[in-house]
Amino acid sequence: MDPFSFDEIPYDWQEPGTFLEVRPNYRNVGVLPYPVKALIIGQKLATGTLATGVVQEIVRADDAIALCGVGSIGAEQVAAFRKNDKTTPLFLLALPDAAGAVKATGTFTFVGALALSTVLRFKVAGKPVRATIEAADDVTAMASKLAAAINAETSLTVTAASALGVVTVTARHGGEVGNEIDIRVNELAQPVPDGLTITVAAMSGGSGNPDLTTALDAIATSWFTQITMPWNDATNMALFASDLRDRYRAMSKLDAHGFVAKRGTYGELGVFGELTNEPYLTAMGLNKSPTSSWVLSASVCGLAAFHLTNDPARQLRSLMIAGVDAPDEQDQFLESEQNLLLNKGISTFDHLSDGTTIISRLITTYKKSNLNIKDRAWLDIMVPATMSRIRYDWAAYISLLYPRAKLLDDEDQGALVGRAAGDDEIGNSIVTPRRMHGSWAARCRLYADKAWIENISKTLKESSFSRSVDDKNRLEASQQVVIVGNLMVFAAALEFQV
Repeated sequence: MDPFSFDEIPYDWQEPGTFLEVRPNYRNVGVLPYPVKALIIGQKLATGTLATGVVQEIVRADDAIALCGVGSIGAEQVAAFRKNDKTTPLFLLALPDAAGAVKATGTFTFVGALALSTVLRFKVAGKPVRATIEAADDVTAMASKLAAAINAETSLTVTAASALGVVTVTARHGGEVGNEIDIRVNELAQPVPDGLTITVAAMSGGSGNPDLTTALDAIATSWFTQITMPWNDATNMALFASDLRDRYRAMSKLDAHGFVAKRGTYGELGVFGELTNEPYLTAMGLNKSPTSSWVLSASVCGLAAFHLTNDPARQLRSLMIAGVDAPDEQDQFLESEQNLLLNKGISTFDHLSDGTTIISRLITTYKKSNLNIKDRAWLDIMVPATMSRIRYDWAAYISLLYPRAKLLDDEDQGALVGRAAGDDEIGNSIVTPRRMHGSWAARCRLYADKAWIENISKTLKESSFSRSVDDKNRLEASQQVVIVGNLMVFAAALEFQV
């Protein structure tokens, strides 16, 4: 039996000549490029030109303004992603407001008067707004000026109207999503002068988020590695979690990780984290951050896409999230609260004195097994990221190395022909369980060199490959790996000697 096989040269060619078939040998190829591809599922205004259910690649962040509309949630999501990741291929799919959706509203109420002219500073939907107030202005005039200043910022996801000293702020979009918008007097930048009181009623009353099903149906067979959406209601969270679970299954091979966020108190975020128990979904939140929740989730999605592609096994702790403002100091979670939130499936963040937000620990919402037993197997986002990377690379490597291989038992005569003493190299036309085990060992050494996995001398012994007794064309395996750890907690006894 000839140990070599040719795809282009006939086996019975008689005419003299030299014929060279050129083809690659993938035996020593490094880790294969990972086709990272992020998707933003956004919400668009009626002015947006992107048709519902159509996926559009985003080349420039500003392209989303026309696609989703000026002042749209979708445009803000794309801008937030690109602030944190300028290189990952990015795609956009947008849904319009649901029929009958109610828009959230909030108010600024002015009471009193000013002795001197001043500039009042506000934050509306995460962005600074200024209103110049004259000493002669009454509350009606003050409210009118603030409403005009808000409307002048056309990129805001809200509009404003005023009457009799009250500014009513209305979300551009309908749905519960509008309740996630923050409005406030920015007293840290400019305290309100004596004699004037401005009372803020938070955004509320929004109802009727779009149905995520339309978006999920549109990408049912499409490959994306990271997906973020702006809706955190229970119905859409359940749909999202179910879809991510299905995409990760062996027969789907469409691994994707989801990102969703919510603004809320400790109690509200605890309930949010308990909505899902999913290894492929990251839920996060801040208490009273000026930044809208979809900006947080899109920003973290961008950071994760970039850094986990570079190294899927390395934690994201300490990475700065561009464009996400810290809550006021009194609204930030205590370390004990953050620890409890981690147990409820909520990722946590730290904040610097300049208002910068950084990642503390990015986790999944997975908390317990199917038997309702507490389980940390899939806790950190690096676990599904690393396993996706290894699964993709191993599957692609086998497809490249053995595209047309015949399968034989280890000691079959056909598997021994052409093998030199002590040499298992027999070309790529034949594969045996032992030879596949050797290929797995070679890849594991490569993954270990990149510090994705550890203790491979043990896991290679525990991995097994065998030919199916029921199907001679089927090779079955149990392949073991241990993902590397990360330094997250350092505990020590610091003792002084006496």
